[in-house]
Amino acid sequence: MNILPATLPRALMVTALAAALAAPAVAMADPVIGLSTAGNGVYDTYADLWTNVTDTGLATGFVPGLTVGGPGGAAPYLTELRTQMVVGTMSNSNIPAIVTPAGLNSTFELSKIVRFQELVDAQTPTTAHFTLPGSQSAAMDVDPAHAGVQNFAVFFDRLGTSKAVPGNGTGTVRCYGAGVTSAGCGATGDPDGDGTLIMSGHLVFNDASFTASGGVGTGSFDSRFAIDYVDPLFLDITTAGIFRDKFTGTTNVPSFFQPDTMWDGTTPTTVPFLKVDSSQSFAAVPEPATLALLGLGFAGLALGQRRKQAG
Repeated sequence: MNILPATLPRALMVTALAAALAAPAVAMADPVIGLSTAGNGVYDTYADLWTNVTDTGLATGFVPGLTVGGPGGAAPYLTELRTQMVVGTMSNSNIPAIVTPAGLNSTFELSKIVRFQELVDAQTPTTAHFTLPGSQSAAMDVDPAHAGVQNFAVFFDRLGTSKAVPGNGTGTVRCYGAGVTSAGCGATGDPDGDGTLIMSGHLVFNDASFTASGGVGTGSFDSRFAIDYVDPLFLDITTAGIFRDKFTGTTNVPSFFQPDTMWDGTTPTTVPFLKVDSSQSFAAVPEPATLALLGLGFAGLALGQRRKQAG
């Protein structure tokens, strides 16, 4: 007896539903991040890629030359990455075009800070690989005003007497979030340096590697953040669900950066310092409710198929 015609549609529906629920979120094609440069909810720029100027990074807890994993190697261990970035240009792939708003880094700036733990799961004397640990320490929280550990935050600063320009030496790396995320920010002579928090999120994916050759090392990273908080006066999130920020770029050691303070007000006492070249690409992804509706649709099709077979 040939049973394929009756059972195949149902099997395909079950397989498709399982795949839809198990698959990673798929990006949608709509414009994503709208920016209000006046901070009044009137959005004058839409972009899905923010490119940064050269950034300062600091890795703490990393042990150069250690062998991790393999016979006789040390166990995987946690390290930490802290970076400060300033947005330089914006583009919109839906046009496509450069859509950088007028006044960026002259009358206002967007500064981003990142702090998260990485798991060193493989390392040789000249290479290292980093991935995502099971959870993030509360010490990584850059926005304690919102729920969960926020590893990523964006600040809007109306420029007056200062700019947050990552660089070398005294005063070139500003700290942000006075009274919230850090100490010693917004002091005399830098009244506008801490800015307004307009976005934060948590790390959901990380894959990074580093290779040393002589006195120089290069690295790459792919870190993604689910956005948890947005200030609608500054940002418009046009999506059916969540926005994910894919943070990509390269790192170089040694770096010419030697900041006297990091964004959180701490004095860096560990190495390596990193020169970080990176960008943020934003994409809309379907929300869980969308996947649930998809499941109901498949269930309805399956019920209809069973009734047809019974008849």
